Amino acid sequence: MNDPRHYDPRLGDEDVAAVLEESDHGHLPRPQKHVRIPDDAGHDAESPSDGFPPEKARTNHEETRKRPPEPWTTRAARYIPFDFSWIPANFTWSKIKPVIRCAVVCFVSAILMVIPRVYNLMGQGSFLILISSFLDAPSDPFLAVLEREVIFLTFVAIAWAWCCLGIFLASLARANTDYNAPLDAIQAAQFVEAGPTVILAVFVFFGSAFFLFIKARLGPGPYLFASIFACICIDITMTTAVLFPYPYYLIGQAIALPLAFHCGLCILFAALVFPSTVTAQYTHTLFNVLGPLNDFLAQHRKVLTLDPASEEFKATVKSIVGFLGKSEGGLGQAAANARLLKQDIVYGRFSPTKIGEFQPIVRRLVTRANGMDIFFTLIEPTREKFPVTPFPSRPATPRSSTPASTRPATPASPSTPLPGSPPNGLREDPEQTARRRRNLQKRALEHSHGHKSFSRKLHLRLREQEEEHQHHQVHFSLLSLAHALSPLARVSTSSSAETAVGVFESQRYMAIEANRLSHPDQRDVTAHFVGLLHESCDELLESTQGVVKGVQAWFAEVRRGSFGGKAKIEQARAERLARLEALNQDIKEALQRFKKDKRHRVLDPYRSAFDPKHVRATAGIHEPPPHRYLFHCYMYQYHLMRFSSILTEILETIIKLEKGYPKARLWWPGIPIRKMLEWSPWNPSEEMDRADDEDPDIIQGIQPEWNEDLGMTRRRDPDALPPTNAFQYLMHWVYDAVTALGRGNALFAIKAGLLTAVILCIPSFVKATAAFAYRERFVWGIFMGQLTLARFRGDTTFGLVARIISTFMGGLVGTAMWYVSTGSGHGNPYGLAAVIGVCAPFFFFWRLYWPVPPMTNIIFFVTIALVIGFSWQNTHTVLPFRFMGWQLAWRRFVLVVCGVTAAFLFSFLPPSTTLRKYQRMTMSTTVSELGAVYCSIVSFANTREHQEVARGEIVQSLVAIRLKLKRSLVLKTNIVYEFSLRGRWPSNRYQKILDLQLQIAYLLSHLMSVVEHLEPAWSRAFLRRTRFLDADFQGDVLAVISMISTALRTGNPLPQITPCPLLDRFMIHTHGLNVIRQEADDDYGLPRTMTIDTLENEQYLCFSVGVTTAFGIILRLDKLMVATKELVGEQYHIHGIGMPELKSSPASVRPSKDA
Repeated sequence: MNDPRHYDPRLGDEDVAAVLEESDHGHLPRPQKHVRIPDDAGHDAESPSDGFPPEKARTNHEETRKRPPEPWTTRAARYIPFDFSWIPANFTWSKIKPVIRCAVVCFVSAILMVIPRVYNLMGQGSFLILISSFLDAPSDPFLAVLEREVIFLTFVAIAWAWCCLGIFLASLARANTDYNAPLDAIQAAQFVEAGPTVILAVFVFFGSAFFLFIKARLGPGPYLFASIFACICIDITMTTAVLFPYPYYLIGQAIALPLAFHCGLCILFAALVFPSTVTAQYTHTLFNVLGPLNDFLAQHRKVLTLDPASEEFKATVKSIVGFLGKSEGGLGQAAANARLLKQDIVYGRFSPTKIGEFQPIVRRLVTRANGMDIFFTLIEPTREKFPVTPFPSRPATPRSSTPASTRPATPASPSTPLPGSPPNGLREDPEQTARRRRNLQKRALEHSHGHKSFSRKLHLRLREQEEEHQHHQVHFSLLSLAHALSPLARVSTSSSAETAVGVFESQRYMAIEANRLSHPDQRDVTAHFVGLLHESCDELLESTQGVVKGVQAWFAEVRRGSFGGKAKIEQARAERLARLEALNQDIKEALQRFKKDKRHRVLDPYRSAFDPKHVRATAGIHEPPPHRYLFHCYMYQYHLMRFSSILTEILETIIKLEKGYPKARLWWPGIPIRKMLEWSPWNPSEEMDRADDEDPDIIQGIQPEWNEDLGMTRRRDPDALPPTNAFQYLMHWVYDAVTALGRGNALFAIKAGLLTAVILCIPSFVKATAAFAYRERFVWGIFMGQLTLARFRGDTTFGLVARIISTFMGGLVGTAMWYVSTGSGHGNPYGLAAVIGVCAPFFFFWRLYWPVPPMTNIIFFVTIALVIGFSWQNTHTVLPFRFMGWQLAWRRFVLVVCGVTAAFLFSFLPPSTTLRKYQRMTMSTTVSELGAVYCSIVSFANTREHQEVARGEIVQSLVAIRLKLKRSLVLKTNIVYEFSLRGRWPSNRYQKILDLQLQIAYLLSHLMSVVEHLEPAWSRAFLRRTRFLDADFQGDVLAVISMISTALRTGNPLPQITPCPLLDRFMIHTHGLNVIRQEADDDYGLPRTMTIDTLENEQYLCFSVGVTTAFGIILRLDKLMVATKELVGEQYHIHGIGMPELKSSPASVRPSKDA
């Protein structure tokens, strides 16, 4: 075997290193490099048509011409500036039912508002019943509505009680108390006193700070709207109470009573108008999760029939990723619904708890589907490449000249090396310099003609590289060539004045690509293996697709059939059970055939290597491809098997339920009532994907005690030893409570309280302006500014823009509705009820499904309701504010602009937190959690005989991390509102870090699945091969994770030389197909020499998938290090270190005298 790329797969490829070493010293013939050259000079290396045969190009062009013409509606939609595709997507009966329920609540609220006896009972705040119907729409299942309304009313009552306490204490400080004061004098602010005003301001501060802290701390969920209305209650009550010369406690009743009516209506109609249960919503969510998986499997069957080098292959892979993303998008909603399942009250055959058992199974199903997609990131041309950083420009001066500075040179340096010169720190002799100058002159002459093709220039470049570096190491010629041809090498960074980062890692990865990850015939080999994969997997994919359709159909009808004739119900149940059992039998048989026979098709290229005559054969036998091609196919087959097995598990669970629960019954909550209102910021919620107040240090779904249960490590206080007596414990608790006030949520609450009590309430608390503020309803500006202020400056700025635009548009629509209902009169109850009754269904369809930010949506409809409701109230009650229609709308707009502008300006005052910092904090938290989960999985694999790590906590942690990262994508959209004069925000760099963390989280899930299915001996062999039990290697891995997390949290630069690339040490030994290296001391009872029986062993398949998954994790950790360096930069430069040295005479290196 003269070619070092040829190896015996039975022995592994340990001999490659030896051959390369011999070729280095003995000058063996260099293996020929195959370089595919594009036809045109403008060829883009990233073009999807790379290597596309002309025949296929013509075929695709003809197929494009044969496509049917687009419908006129599709062509017309391109010219419409708005996207209305969400309307038909949501125009289904299941989506219409909540709209009707909400519209009925709104219409009944309007009826109650216009009935004289009722609005007199509700008082001056009767219009709040109409506003709250839009803000707190009862679109959720009955139990969720009940929970939210109880919390809603409780918070408003607490706020009213707090106001009563403040009013009582303020009355004690009042100098003059007059219970008979006329109303006109009260509204003219003639009785405002300094002492009571200060007390009321203090209560406004603490009350607002408390409820806004709850809003920020508990985040999205049932406490969100309750906190908002509690703040509104405090603002209205306190700014009005300051006018009265006596304690007037009934002010809060004008707010609490209409809201109590609203809560009662929501609960009543949630139970009467198309009532829905959490169980029904949950099963519908699972139905939506399974829907895209059907298209996902259909595209998988299609993509395996295509040429991997074709354009259609890449487009199909992209569509596969899109279908999987749609399926994953429903998992967060399913987790939020599962929280309330144990509290649900339903009548049906299956209990909510039993239905809830599908949630973790479906989640595992989607995760295994993601594992199938990993195959496409491993093969060409869709394989993920390591980012290549060009060498920094250096003057091409001889080593013996003036010593260069030890500071890293900036790419903006005017001195650049000669084309084709070696990278920084590499020596060259005078002959090489002269030869390079001759080549430069020749290239300049060729360039002057301007008629050379790109392929000709590339051919000359290859010849020059061969001439200049013929005595160098085998891999270095490809290394320099890759740098010279890299598109990044031609990109100048002088405009941004940024030094190149990741050069150290890029060099080594390019050497790995050249030596270990390249193959002369990789295109043909890849196409061959994709064809074999199609032959082996198509039958199982077809069966799996049928099962997904059957399971989806069962979830669609699981809540049906509880009512009706007994015979009809029994017949439908028997038919459904027969279909499910047939599907179960079919997929089991297909899976069995796949395991026993079909999956072995991918071994065909390796069978010749295990022929007894193969070792003595020297010619005529085709050499098998490297082991990685088999491992890639095994990766796909493993996840397809697990996908099918999980589907079988779902089917068996369904069949068990169908047989075990033949009759319907009433199911009551399965948990105590005292636990029904429990809520934690770690719990997932229905609105968490769209919320703007979220804690970057909390990952919803990971309980805080898990951070200790998942490992034996624990954080220490660097400034104090643990307390040893009762007094120290007390002081430790006091210290924690005081320092907690300096954290994000507490600081935000204090800042928001100061904005409310000190700034926005000043016009209402000062005697000279209190009457004007009350008459012009300054309170609108107060709570609008109060609720606009967010933890992060970008969210506050977005709130400014969204509230102004929504208020303006809502004011126009509300004004139009008012004048339509009353004309030039002063309010017509029949006209108002008719207008609201007609518009409500359309409004709530937009309110529930309009795909805009929630704040924009809510403020628009709240403004419509306020203009209508307050205009009606002003015409039927005695108030100093007697404007209606347009006069009311523009005043509302002005007050909103004042309030949100005050919040916007106040957000710049310290403490000021930005979404940019939030993104870094979140990514730092998730990296740290990924490191903890990584250690837990390795511990799980290392303690198979006596498990010490809980599997469920690991899986739940990974799911929570993925959901946290995906939510940060939504929150990132408001960063554009954080304008900065220093420069643009590097969104692409943050996106790269986020994508890599998501990939690592999924790979850790796949690794957990693999180690669960490995037998103890194979698990030990897997840990041995991947070096996961090597303390030195694991120290480097954990150091990299810790460095990345710390750099993201602090923003400090990373060292230029780090333990990365970890992949270089991960691949320090070349096992090939072998499980155990020949020189290993212990083989754990596994074969040292590879046989075809070992390759067909299912444990070997799991072993190879684990190795490939570990490879992916280490590769992405290296990428994450480089991506983090691109964000924070590098430090600690050592001149000349880390650069490959060329061989030259010893005299040029050795000093003149020994030191």
